[in-house]
Amino acid sequence: MNRRHSRNVRRYPIPALAGLLTGACLTSFAAQVSLSANAQPDPVTACTNLAALASFPVTSTRITLARFNQPGALSATSILKGIYHMLKDGDKFPTNTLWLPGHCQVQGIINERTGTDGFQYGDMFEVRLPTPADWNGRFMFQGGGGTEGGLPGATGNAGTLSPTLAHGWAVASQDGGHENSHLPYPNAFYLEPQAVIDHAYRSMDVTTQTAKFLIEAYYGQKPKHSYFVGCSTGGRQGMVFSQNFPDYYDGIIAGDPVFDLEAVSLGEAWSVAHIKAITPPPIRKQLNGHPILYAAFPEPDQNLFQSALLAACDHLDGVVDGVIDNPSACQATFDPATFVFPSGGQPLQCVGAKAATCLSPAQIDAIKKINEGPRNSLGQTVKSPAGGVVKDHADNTVRGYAYDGGYMTPIGIPPRKIGTPTSTPGDFFLGLGQFPYGWISPPDPSFDPLSFNFDTDIPRLNSQSPIVTYSTSLDLAEFKQRNGKIIWYHGLSDPGPSATSTIEYYKEMAARNDGFENTMKFARLFLVPNMGHCGGGAATDLFDPLTPLVDWVEHSIAPDTILASGTNFTSTPTTRSRPLCPYPQEVRYIGPKGGDLSVATNYRCVVPHGTDDKK
Repeated sequence: MNRRHSRNVRRYPIPALAGLLTGACLTSFAAQVSLSANAQPDPVTACTNLAALASFPVTSTRITLARFNQPGALSATSILKGIYHMLKDGDKFPTNTLWLPGHCQVQGIINERTGTDGFQYGDMFEVRLPTPADWNGRFMFQGGGGTEGGLPGATGNAGTLSPTLAHGWAVASQDGGHENSHLPYPNAFYLEPQAVIDHAYRSMDVTTQTAKFLIEAYYGQKPKHSYFVGCSTGGRQGMVFSQNFPDYYDGIIAGDPVFDLEAVSLGEAWSVAHIKAITPPPIRKQLNGHPILYAAFPEPDQNLFQSALLAACDHLDGVVDGVIDNPSACQATFDPATFVFPSGGQPLQCVGAKAATCLSPAQIDAIKKINEGPRNSLGQTVKSPAGGVVKDHADNTVRGYAYDGGYMTPIGIPPRKIGTPTSTPGDFFLGLGQFPYGWISPPDPSFDPLSFNFDTDIPRLNSQSPIVTYSTSLDLAEFKQRNGKIIWYHGLSDPGPSATSTIEYYKEMAARNDGFENTMKFARLFLVPNMGHCGGGAATDLFDPLTPLVDWVEHSIAPDTILASGTNFTSTPTTRSRPLCPYPQEVRYIGPKGGDLSVATNYRCVVPHGTDDKK
């Protein structure tokens, strides 16, 4: 049985689908789509007429705006208005002024209601439609970030590609089923069961159906191809679509996915607790009560550790360039407790008292604990209960943070686990902030996630949250059968969802599909060395995954590489271009000794020695 049906996901069929309409219903819908180009006097009138549509695929749907926007500049500030929560999650957004063509902007709300908690809820959506003359026949769903709670402008942000709306795409976005402005605090929606379901999958489901309905009404035809693009929460959403709604999208981009958010939160609780344990007293607190933990690992010590990491691992890929391109060798050989700097013979771990040239044993131990991930008192790994209840679920082990070239830099561990002299670790606003509401069952807003006991508190965790259960399956059989294509990418220095979790998910999928070669026929994973969460760092974090996906879906040209560039390298050349390689391949410099590190043709993708195709 299809997982979508076995999970009792309610489907709301689009009325235009063949075989669902006869007689009066068909006549009614035909009257609506007569708003198409054949009957429309102009795109402006056609746009405003969308406000009069009825018989939406999901009841109840209320259109709140149908306006034609003339061509003009749209500032990034306008795009980001109302989605500050997404910025806190680290997702990338354009910072330059954007030029958008004339287009129809439609906003509305589905399932508007008062929740059991007395607050207002509903699935707010936005759809932007280029003029019929400009439309390229494609539709893109723009994924969300963080816990959502605000309606992003549906301009078609696809990471580093300029907005797809400007290239003729129809675009949709949604707010995750709740507005933070309607709630007393951002995580309050976790206490309303239907709101959790909306955030998990339903808001995306009903927005997709409504967007396609509006597209057909405006253009008189369905989209020729549909794509989903998202990172972080958007990455999780892409996995939800591939596993549960395999016929919605022809191509999916899932970046840095928090597909097992309970596991991410457990990893954060483990990591920050170990930093807190070595913070010298008295621990200062912000006005919100969150602790300042910077004294545990101040910036000079961060820099010292980063220097040791690069000294131990940078050369393992054959060239010293500030990038660790052989992460498995680094993870296998680098032990900060025994590392000695090659020049001068200074151990990284202090032999005696703490000094500027070494780290204390307590600091080294905390970092090693963060690297290996949560363990109970017997040294056993910990699993996320919610990640283990789905049929065909992925391994639900909570992973640590593997060493990478950006590990102890401003885009790596420090901002999320350590914080700054004046700010608390970022995890308090993300997974740790969700812990008392989403993962402790029943919810306990007073619960301190840093007090979580990995021996005794595992049974207290929520094992049924749809935010996890709808994105942790390995069964993409129907998506594959429908010739769907999916591209994952993940920054190897991501301090949020561990890249190791995504790698292990992909390896399990390869085993399920008889090896990497067969898996790569429909699914590919691209890892980005030195990159943080959805971008940033001394990395080639500027790349366009959507154009290769379109070529794969529409022309059967699989992406053997994705060209990427970066402008923030800490050594010369500070601007570089390199290929991103499909896992298990890794990039290697093949140019002449002392050659130009900035030229992409000086690199190639290779399969590391000892890779097993069946894993």
